[in-house]
Amino acid sequence: MSVVKVFGWILGGLALGILSGFAGELLRRQPAAKVQQRYVAPEASESTEIQTPAPATT
Repeated sequence: MSVVKVFGWILGGLALGILSGFAGELLRRQPAAKVQQRYVAPEASESTEIQTPAPATT
């Protein structure tokens, strides 16, 4: 086997690995609804029971 053939096999294998990695990442991704839900603020921060502090008296 010549050096050029070996180099071609290495480059081909690397390209195939990169493409399969991209395909695996695309198939692994969650649906858009779940991704968006991750960034919604927790319900505790939306509570209406929080009282505003009384003004400071001097």
